[in-house]
Amino acid sequence: MTDRERILAAISGQLPDRLPWAPRLDFWWRAHLHNGTLPSEMRSLDLVQLADYLGVAAYSVIPDFTATSDDPLDMIDYAIGIFRLPILPFLAELEDVDRRVTRRGREITVDYHTPVGSIQTVTVVTDEMLEGGASVPWRSKHAIQTVKDMEVVGYIFSHTKVTPRYDGYLRERGRIGDRGIVIGYVGGSACPMHHILRELMTEEQFFYALHDEPAAVERLVEQMEPYYAHIKDAAANSPAELVLLGGNYDDAITSPPFFRKHILPALRTYADALHAKGKYLMTHTDGENRRLIPLYLEAGFDVADSVCPAPMTRCTLDDLTTAFDGRIAIWGGIPSVLLCKSSASDGEFRTYIDNLVERYRGRTRLILGVSDMVTADCEWDRLQYITERLGRS
Repeated sequence: MTDRERILAAISGQLPDRLPWAPRLDFWWRAHLHNGTLPSEMRSLDLVQLADYLGVAAYSVIPDFTATSDDPLDMIDYAIGIFRLPILPFLAELEDVDRRVTRRGREITVDYHTPVGSIQTVTVVTDEMLEGGASVPWRSKHAIQTVKDMEVVGYIFSHTKVTPRYDGYLRERGRIGDRGIVIGYVGGSACPMHHILRELMTEEQFFYALHDEPAAVERLVEQMEPYYAHIKDAAANSPAELVLLGGNYDDAITSPPFFRKHILPALRTYADALHAKGKYLMTHTDGENRRLIPLYLEAGFDVADSVCPAPMTRCTLDDLTTAFDGRIAIWGGIPSVLLCKSSASDGEFRTYIDNLVERYRGRTRLILGVSDMVTADCEWDRLQYITERLGRS
């Protein structure tokens, strides 16, 4: 089987010839490239070539947010959660919004002026972030600071034109070929309410606003709904067999009541729409999942991406595979700390991997990956050991 065939077989519940193995390498690669510590034999390689060098499937799930085009607007609206990366299956363009951009080193201030008022966002990239391989900046000023700002943000989203665009996706699929599967990425938020929480306000501000100003929050949700409908339609009608919507859930922040009310219906409806087209839905479950598992099963999605087991969360991989009961495929399963010498000895690491391979060989609904990503302090020889061990399984 090719890597692409293995991944699709595992997702559909068929038995691949061996466990698929697709770690996310971009943080490790960017960090060592920035720090000048990338081994000489890897310095001329891109991420797909690096995957070939390691002997793993090419990862193309969460986009590389540094892989922009020549358009300076590709990431300028990151702070409000709008992207124009070439690989995305849609193009989002702001209309009737005056945008003023000020750059000071690695700090970017964007002032948005609309007929209903103005807002300002500020993002920055620090030395520490670059040294760690970060792909997106940090929001030092969120879009929504007051209730009045919600009206401005609502205007921006209701004046954002979405056009299906598949040429970038198809180029990437052609580049990767049978070495992996290119995901149709809708976004990291599952619905407008989730978007407001993740992208537009601090968590504290959001929950105070939801309690104190529910009508204003709900009005913003209504104004954002058409934007979400358009980007989901674009991805559903794209050439992608597997589409990603939503992520970064945590049973303390996106608590079960919040998840059931706001996120579950969005995932369930989209899963049904994709299934009707013969496609699969993936969502990014990289947080603390224990209390959310029953709701995941109700949501009807097909792949839990970036599953992060103990010791990084309270759930073991066995807990999750048992709970998912063959209904949800897992992409992930290897905690990133296991690849760092500061967290696990060579013996502890090899015992974990040996036991995992023995326990899960001959199983489906599992694509091995490193959760959430291979970090800058990962030991390369540990990645090599996993590749070699799977090759012998």
